[in-house]
Amino acid sequence: MANQQLRIPIFVLLSLASLSQLAFASGSIFTCEQAQFDSTMQLCGIAAVAMFALIALAYIGGEAFQSPRMLMWSKAEAIQAFASLVIVSVILFSLSSMCSFQVGELKTVLGLPAMPKIYADAGGGADTLYNASSRYIENLAAISLSNINSLRYDLGAYERRISYNTFECAGDCLFSLASVSVAPFGGESMKLAITNNLLGIATVSYLSSIFQYFTLVYIYGGIFMLFLPLAIVLRSVPFMRHFGGSLIAIFVSLYLIYPIMLVADAYIAPGFTASIGSGEVAMCPRDANTYCKGSAIFSTVPPVSATAGITCKWRGQDDTCKGKLESELDEAGYSEAKMNGLFPSQIPNAIKLNVLIFLSAVFLPAINFIVIVAFGRELSRFLGEEADMSRLGQMI
Repeated sequence: MANQQLRIPIFVLLSLASLSQLAFASGSIFTCEQAQFDSTMQLCGIAAVAMFALIALAYIGGEAFQSPRMLMWSKAEAIQAFASLVIVSVILFSLSSMCSFQVGELKTVLGLPAMPKIYADAGGGADTLYNASSRYIENLAAISLSNINSLRYDLGAYERRISYNTFECAGDCLFSLASVSVAPFGGESMKLAITNNLLGIATVSYLSSIFQYFTLVYIYGGIFMLFLPLAIVLRSVPFMRHFGGSLIAIFVSLYLIYPIMLVADAYIAPGFTASIGSGEVAMCPRDANTYCKGSAIFSTVPPVSATAGITCKWRGQDDTCKGKLESELDEAGYSEAKMNGLFPSQIPNAIKLNVLIFLSAVFLPAINFIVIVAFGRELSRFLGEEADMSRLGQMI
């Protein structure tokens, strides 16, 4: 009997999975394209029609065989199937709204005084919420990588300067073979240790931002879009209703809450610069690429602030940033004049820079995950049973 009860939902699930390729016929990247959205709605419609047909057949069979159990099941599951369809419709409407709602409109609706510079420079806030979350993470990863290149250069410069020695000969050293070894930059060993620790922090920040970026790409790839039609089927099966509610909670957490939290981080990150002296941190890019453009995530546009954030100082711009690129470090000579020309970054600026990036790449995502887990757990409890959202990160 138990095997017969399992055959129907398993058959429905396998049939629905065979149709899942329709959802990705227009491409593997979820970018709110109309074809992909229509395919998802089509699968949800197929799932709803299939379940209502199954419930109708169960009701007809219950009437024919006068089975109270089949009649009770069909009546109860008709309500659950209708509730699932309503829930999925609301989610699809929210999904469509996020595909069209712009960041500039968000600023107007919430009455925010300013907009992050990364959105103002990209069409004056024309990014949708999905594009805005991707842009923020890309810029955060870019500035994190540029920071690592800068610290790598600083480590190489300090290593060369500390290892540089001269020998001073005074008096009769030519006859006694006695001389004095002098290390002009030996006092920078403490700066070397600080920079080494900063590189460890910068590496953690970069890996965290990259993890968030690929998590977003993985979500936008569309694999979780199948959760919605599956949820319609599973919530109409008595012993699978809790799992169906968990699928809906996971989908809402990934496709609605997570992008919104990233856009909120883009508005919070510029506020970190308010606690740093003049509100500006100088950074010396040591790479030939344009990773430093990610510094815009820490800047807002007027009227709040026009200069607050991270400012990239290119070589020769002023005394804040001199020296060579990381790729040119091996070409430096070994004379004292060459050692003076290496000019590593100033330690106070490096510390401030790493604090800003760490708060944005590690601290804020930790807060995001707590909010997402709490929301998903409460939503799954409302839809059926509390889901183990702590395993969500492992699944991704």
